[in-house]
Amino acid sequence: MALIGLTTYRQNNNIKSTVLLLLFPLLLLTLLGVIFYLAGAFAGPRELFYSFGIEPVLGTGTPLDLALSAIYDYWPIIIGIAAVWLLIGYFFNDWIIHRATGAEAVTRAEQPELYNLVENLCISRGLKTPKLYIVPTGAMNAYASGIDERSYAITVTSGLLAALNREELEAVLAHELTHIMERDTRVLIVTIVFVGMISFLTQLLWRSIRISAFATGRRRGRGGGGVMIFLLIAAVASAVGYLLALVLRFAISRRREYQADAGSVDLTKNPDALISALLKISRNPDVPHVSSEVRQMFIEAPPSSFALAQLFDTHPPIAKRIAVLEQLGGHAPVVLDAPSPPAPAVTTPAPSEPHPTGPWG
Repeated sequence: MALIGLTTYRQNNNIKSTVLLLLFPLLLLTLLGVIFYLAGAFAGPRELFYSFGIEPVLGTGTPLDLALSAIYDYWPIIIGIAAVWLLIGYFFNDWIIHRATGAEAVTRAEQPELYNLVENLCISRGLKTPKLYIVPTGAMNAYASGIDERSYAITVTSGLLAALNREELEAVLAHELTHIMERDTRVLIVTIVFVGMISFLTQLLWRSIRISAFATGRRRGRGGGGVMIFLLIAAVASAVGYLLALVLRFAISRRREYQADAGSVDLTKNPDALISALLKISRNPDVPHVSSEVRQMFIEAPPSSFALAQLFDTHPPIAKRIAVLEQLGGHAPVVLDAPSPPAPAVTTPAPSEPHPTGPWG
């Protein structure tokens, strides 16, 4: 079945990457403004103007003036940190991801069949063959990574290589290659980089505010209540910002798995192989040493056991993905180790009288 809408999907991912690059720094600046606005509303803006050495922009001395003044004073620092973080992510994303998963590069001499499968898929689409890595673990999983041809890579676990047959492995590799073709990996790398930046800046902001606020309060001998309120507001606002970043990341990552499954079918014309591979992978997909930020890149991530926590799951359930693949022409394979149903009782009919027949029976 021909894959429909991949060009539009790819363009949307390119747009998403650009929007995310702009959105995360703006999110940081907005959070900064919210923190100072709430702090000014509860603790008094005049004291905070003095404590942080902020010059009023509007000259009204209101909480809104405090928030806008803080954004005006700190925006070069926030944008500068975001730019540096982005450069680090661009030049070192492959090293960071593979270091986090423990992946090891493999050569054609070490894994000739793996290389041949990926190479054949790439030739069919006129693509440059990505780098190949293996994570030495008994778990069954795989992921694609990278933001350009310099860093594109497909990684599989040693457990996956041992468990899948040739057709199933080809289907998984086609799934991961689709992530590369449709720029899913670029979007995910950007979100991982900026969610990590938000986490880092949240911790940095919290520590800086705590030290600065308490030091100022002790020097001046007053404002202890305001300091505590300010710290509480800063903690809540930072937590909300981090939560919003996570929700955004999860919302992006769910739909891409259906699209990559369809891409695998388009490349291999074999939905049954991917269905069988997904069923095998679902038995042991967990790679516990990998952080949740990187785990979202895997072909499968274990679902949450609680209904509320499923809001943050990065992958749709395997059963739903298989149902979609069946609509593309696949059929769920027979589970050979399932108990067989009891055989129906057989009754022997009573002998009947011979029927007289002619010479032709």
